[in-house]
Amino acid sequence: MKQHPPNRNSSKDGAALIVALWVLIILSMIVGSFAFEVKLESMLVSHKRKTFHAEMQAYSGFEYAKAILDKQQEAKELEIEDMGAEDQDGFMLAALHIKRGLSTTSKIKLGDGSFSVTLESAEGGLNVNTLNREDWLDIFEMANVPSTEWDTMIDCLEDWIDEGDLHQLNGAESDDPYYEERGYPVKNGPLDSVEELLLIKSWGPDILYGKNADEDSDAIFGIAELMTVWGDGKLNLNTASIDTMRAAGLTDEQIEEIIELRAGLDGTLGTADDGLPRDYIGSDSRFKLQSHFVKVTSVGDIFGTQYQIEAILLLGNNKPVVVYWKEGPVKQHANAR
Repeated sequence: MKQHPPNRNSSKDGAALIVALWVLIILSMIVGSFAFEVKLESMLVSHKRKTFHAEMQAYSGFEYAKAILDKQQEAKELEIEDMGAEDQDGFMLAALHIKRGLSTTSKIKLGDGSFSVTLESAEGGLNVNTLNREDWLDIFEMANVPSTEWDTMIDCLEDWIDEGDLHQLNGAESDDPYYEERGYPVKNGPLDSVEELLLIKSWGPDILYGKNADEDSDAIFGIAELMTVWGDGKLNLNTASIDTMRAAGLTDEQIEEIIELRAGLDGTLGTADDGLPRDYIGSDSRFKLQSHFVKVTSVGDIFGTQYQIEAILLLGNNKPVVVYWKEGPVKQHANAR
């Protein structure tokens, strides 16, 4: 039987087809990679643009807060019955509330975005730098901190704050192994933030932020929300939370009365007659109704992308002075575009 020689042209065609397929695969990978990079770059640019707009909204909110602070005296002199007619956007009402030591929140829409700005007393908590041992014992008991830790925690706190190197009975100075291992000394000065408590021996996140009960210990209720480092140590009763007032030693009956009186004669919060009567405190030196330090929290929002400014302002005879500033993006909402 006669045999035919191999078809060399057919082999060449097959090889060319394989090469062409590989070229197509490589080209598609290059194009896909390029498209992915373009899409990623577009997303990054969009995110940066929205973050910038949200930041500008937050700055607008801060300027709005400063304008409210500038109108405090004028709002105080405005007749209550004129407040609703002449103050459709609630601007002067917000200024009046700040003048009385109350908190206020405004939300303003600007174009496609908006800002929400809250002004509140920075003295609505217990000042960690002015509390004495008895105060701390009451706070620890309310927060359910184990009593075996109380003396050590207070002594370590006092060693952190006071000058000199003399140890409290259960305290720790800079030569303590705890601080030597971490590479920093005790401060020998007042705390600049509540979070600074985390640096002190025998203190930790469980004390500040709380923890759930487990097999070995009971639950601890965090104390961070009860504390501040601003002011003269007097608690502003117009803004203090129920837990903070309870930690300050007020009874449930007193707290209930304060909450009721805050709403004014009409019994409705957010109106022009809100706030405790001026003579409510009397001679009790533990409390106040107005504050020298105001906390401003401004959140700018553009399509769910948010940027937050948090500032503490010292009020005086002249313009408010910024004594604390923190800003940055916040987590994006789940329903953001």
